[in-house]
Amino acid sequence: MTARRQLLAALLLLAWTLLGPRPLLAAPPEAAPPEAAPPEAPLPEPSESGPQADTPELVVPELIAPLRYAYPEQLLARDEPPAGTVTVQYVVDIEGRTQEITVLEGVDPELDALAVAIVADLRYRPARYGEELVEVILSLELAFEPPAPATTDEPAQPEVEDPDPDVAGPEPQLGAMRIRGSVREAGDGRPVGGATVLAVPAGDYPPGRVRQRLYGEETQPAWMQRTLSDETGAFALAGVPDGRVRLIFLAPNFERLEWVVELKDGRELADRRYFLSRSAGAPFRTEVSVERETMPEAVVRRLTIEEVNELPGSYGDALKAVQNFPGVARQPFGAGQLAIRGAAPGDSGVYLGYHEIPTLFHFGGLTAVFNSDILAQIDFIPGNFDSRYGDALGGIVNVQPRKGRRDGIHGYIDTDLFDAGALLEGPVGKGSFVLSARRSYVDAILPAVIPDEVGLGLTLAPRYWDYQALFDYPVAGGELSLRVFGSDDRTRLLFAEANDVDTDTRNTLETIQWFHRVDAVFRAREGPWEFLVTPSYKRELFSGAVFGNFDFTVESDTFSARAELTRRLSRAARLRVGAEFVGTWFRGRAEVAPFGPGSAGATAGDTQVRETPYTRIIPSLYTTLTVRAGERLLLYPGLRLDWYAAPQNRAAVEPRLRAIWQLTPTTALKGGIGLYSQGPGALENDAVFGNERLGLQRSLHTSVSLAQELPWELSLEVTGFYKRLWDLISPSEAIERLPGAADPSPEIFANTGTGNIYGGELLLQKPLGDRFYGWLSYTLMRSVRTPAPGEAPRLFDFDQTHILTLIASYDFPLNWRLGLRMRVVSGNPLTPIGDGVFDGSSGAFLPVSGPVNSDRLPTFHQLDIRLDKTWVYRRVRVTSYLDIQNVYNAENFEFLSYGYRFRESMPVLSLPTAPSIGLRVEW
Repeated sequence: MTARRQLLAALLLLAWTLLGPRPLLAAPPEAAPPEAAPPEAPLPEPSESGPQADTPELVVPELIAPLRYAYPEQLLARDEPPAGTVTVQYVVDIEGRTQEITVLEGVDPELDALAVAIVADLRYRPARYGEELVEVILSLELAFEPPAPATTDEPAQPEVEDPDPDVAGPEPQLGAMRIRGSVREAGDGRPVGGATVLAVPAGDYPPGRVRQRLYGEETQPAWMQRTLSDETGAFALAGVPDGRVRLIFLAPNFERLEWVVELKDGRELADRRYFLSRSAGAPFRTEVSVERETMPEAVVRRLTIEEVNELPGSYGDALKAVQNFPGVARQPFGAGQLAIRGAAPGDSGVYLGYHEIPTLFHFGGLTAVFNSDILAQIDFIPGNFDSRYGDALGGIVNVQPRKGRRDGIHGYIDTDLFDAGALLEGPVGKGSFVLSARRSYVDAILPAVIPDEVGLGLTLAPRYWDYQALFDYPVAGGELSLRVFGSDDRTRLLFAEANDVDTDTRNTLETIQWFHRVDAVFRAREGPWEFLVTPSYKRELFSGAVFGNFDFTVESDTFSARAELTRRLSRAARLRVGAEFVGTWFRGRAEVAPFGPGSAGATAGDTQVRETPYTRIIPSLYTTLTVRAGERLLLYPGLRLDWYAAPQNRAAVEPRLRAIWQLTPTTALKGGIGLYSQGPGALENDAVFGNERLGLQRSLHTSVSLAQELPWELSLEVTGFYKRLWDLISPSEAIERLPGAADPSPEIFANTGTGNIYGGELLLQKPLGDRFYGWLSYTLMRSVRTPAPGEAPRLFDFDQTHILTLIASYDFPLNWRLGLRMRVVSGNPLTPIGDGVFDGSSGAFLPVSGPVNSDRLPTFHQLDIRLDKTWVYRRVRVTSYLDIQNVYNAENFEFLSYGYRFRESMPVLSLPTAPSIGLRVEW
């Protein structure tokens, strides 16, 4: 910082100290506002959501609620109660909390301890250096004076706002506490901190809520009292006289509320709650507490739960909402898969609370396996992700759970055409809890609506349920979080003749998939150090029966753990070092019936059975260094080391570099380059169905992004990317003889594939916070694979050249909201089939195919609309919604179905117009 900037910052601090608002004291003299001491400010971190200003001004912390304290009554019993000023120094961190509290000048041990407790309870709006959150050191003088003995003299007049002293009116009595209460948000009772509460004479207006504002009754009130609600919503008004009093409540993003109360006989009016309704242009918000990421990604796209609930077509589901971002390919029938930047769905990782989620979606991709309302935020990182993440070639989706509310017991019940769910949360001592569960009833509805005259006796019975339990509690100077969640999906498709009573496995298609996971997370901060330790255990099962031809069961146990240590080295550097362990133990069993030529006379004894255990262990070390090179450039060099145990027994060394260059206060240039690896899956690595000698798949990620803030709160991000892939696992028809084996065997899979992925992304976004919210995303991309040397390159199965998504949502008066989503996407690659030839050995026709993926399905286009209406009452909020997918019933091709001779074909269409009606009751 130059000398001129230092002088300017000092002058701003001095002006704030001299002219800033004074804290309101209950008994002692007013305390001076805390003074900032900026030399200890840490390295500012860039915003994770876009460009930021690089202005040199330091914006000092601001108290959220007035400072109030009183002289301790227990000290009045002393012959000479202590008095004086206690000077306290402390740090306000980037979350607005007070840390490292030190008494610089004390008066008495009990007063000193009280001063420390008062400062520990303070909460601030954090300081900013430009647009960066920073820590600062403040000092505060707390004056303690014992109250003077009561006298019979007439009390002095209080300080009230009285622009015209000639106006007659009742005289308030100094010091008498008359009105206590709390300000809450209508609908769910959330505290409204920082609300302005005014008390003025009400005249002859009757007690109760004022349905219309009383403008013009008197130009200036005879007296006025004013205060602010604290972070718990509580407020107190002293010096209010007897009679009818008009209370006026004002808060940003809330409608003005006026209420008339009546005071009698000098008594106090206490324990009243006043409920404010959000204004039409202000969305309902869920305040969450989550650890701030101090080392952001170069390109990260973030969603809050409020934004997820605004998006049409996603049914309020977090992971389905991610599919609207640039770089994410559309899946057939809206299936729950994430194909990010031309990679396969299995090449990307989804993390919930520092550990990867085993299963993403329920049956058919209808909804995710966890309730989105337990989340704080969703970060979508399409490439060049931090060294914290490994074993992935595509992208990363990182979702963080939130803490439960501590202002009372709250919850909701939500039901729609597919499922019903409930959530309950509240305080537990100094901590909080969240409980959530959901169950589908598709299995009960579909059999009832299938006509009996179909003749096949078709019974489709899919059903799912999931649950989540979160517990957070402060422990040993940090915070302990316990999380238990799980999911269960069962789908049964039964075919039987109309007269059949019993069925067997030959006409049954059934799948079962479930998992249960337990996590523990401990986080702590001690000075410049930050600690994280989190173990996790997961048990999972996946089984299926396919018409008696193929039955399989795979069970697995996974233990994973992560530990991180972060140290602020200086104002220009921060270091994070971490270790991760992921161990999975599989047990698989498969029964495969004979098929193909000559299988007609096969018996049950000819069924091939494969039982195999499989172990996958990956210990890892990683580190990331944050370095500020000058005032505008931030560098994030990182390194990850993975060891893939047997059967690979190979190491992956992955250097990575990310950078953010703040070109102007509203323009940022971001980029990254790095190496990434991924091991083979259990099936690919199996000794019978795969190849135990497979190695690691590799990729090089490069990307450059320009982020620009625009007028009207718009933001624009344009990104170009290129990924080179090699050692990809591809099918192999080679025959090889293994050492020690008597006979040669097929290789099945080999690391012979290569690939190139390149393209550009555009995201124009209007953030949530006004009546209008939405974004425009466009992706131009090409994903090409070469299965083996000498073979021709071909389009990847998930290649989509153009992906255009337009999302818009508008809040109308009376709590109506309308949203729409329009998508236009290139059709998926298609291998054409021109004819069929008869195979005498099997008695069937075989297809004559053209070049692989040399054709495409027609362009996909679809419009989705969502309409919400909310009724807000004092303690309950009721929302009904109508979500319609494919409004104009577009006939989009998903696949082609061929006749038995492969000479005729007909399209398999995507889902027709599908409305969903739901109701949600919150308290």
